Amino acid sequence: MRRYRQVATVLFSLLLVAACSSSTSEDSTADNPDARTGPTQDEGFTPLIVSTLNPEPIPVKGSDGKIHVSYELAVLNSAPRDATITRIETLADGADGKVVAAIERDEVIARSVIVGDYPLPPVPAETIPAGRTMLLIVDDAYDELSDVPAKFVNRLSATFAPLLPGQAPFATQFGDTTTQIGIEITTSSKKPVVLGPPLTGSDWVAFNACCSLSAHRGALIPLGGRINAGERYAIDWFRADLTVKPMYDDQGGLGTFRGDRTRNESFLAFDQPILAVADGTVITAVNDVKDGPPLVIPDSLKVSELGGNRVVIDIGDGNYAFYAHIKQGSVTVKPGDKVTTGQEIARLGNTEAQRKRTSISRSWPDRSRSPR
Repeated sequence: MRRYRQVATVLFSLLLVAACSSSTSEDSTADNPDARTGPTQDEGFTPLIVSTLNPEPIPVKGSDGKIHVSYELAVLNSAPRDATITRIETLADGADGKVVAAIERDEVIARSVIVGDYPLPPVPAETIPAGRTMLLIVDDAYDELSDVPAKFVNRLSATFAPLLPGQAPFATQFGDTTTQIGIEITTSSKKPVVLGPPLTGSDWVAFNACCSLSAHRGALIPLGGRINAGERYAIDWFRADLTVKPMYDDQGGLGTFRGDRTRNESFLAFDQPILAVADGTVITAVNDVKDGPPLVIPDSLKVSELGGNRVVIDIGDGNYAFYAHIKQGSVTVKPGDKVTTGQEIARLGNTEAQRKRTSISRSWPDRSRSPR
């Protein structure tokens, strides 16, 4: 996947956000920590404080035919010893329930980031340092919707490094290992939002998507006093000539452009039409940000500038479609406009490019997994 991140061309993204669920399913425990942490144990310390950013995940059918339940765990290591999570199990119906999914140490590492560490692409966390919090992305997959439990918990097993020096006598009560039960999570009965295509034509390649660590899936950032997983269902797209061999070199995708790759116009994705993915009302439209040069990552951007030229559409029932990195001057809608599914609203561009690519973030079923 790291090579995919470097395929890099012009940039476009769409983000679907649910207002009715974002305050719960996208948020951290800052607003109500007691309601979202796991049970305690009377017999000793529970060094791992486990909570969730998504207490009611919505099952989504992926292109692999599986039913995916995607969520995040926040694991605070309160021990005075570095922790290594060796196994995470999902148990249906509570702590005494059947194990319905499990990941071992290597996969746990591959899905983990430390709060306050923001490299791009994200760097997997091998341990949780004492006093730090790890964010773990989880994707439980089931054969059928009927197999998905209505409620479930996670059982975490971990080992600990030697005790750090200078600790109080009670710190010796933190043992070498622990097995703990996390918060109970309820599976949502809501249906996934189904969207239309955001782009036209063929030869679009999807990557950086759910459900492994990527620049989108690992974008767990603090906003509004809580950690948000606002790009949980993100998918990046680039357009390519799939007959080009080799497809990649050190600077990215050889098949994504023709001619001079220092020019946006050389990329197959640039200036392609962007479509409304659903009927709705435009609430935001930014159109005056200049397109940047390909293969250059800007820095020193304010939070309000992230996304470059963008359009936000209220598509109803508390859901919003967010398009970003649009070509300068190409936005054809303004706040208050009504749009219909398939209507052209802008053109692909390269404004505020994090990694030169065409991207989309969405939450639709059946096509929510990028090819691997």
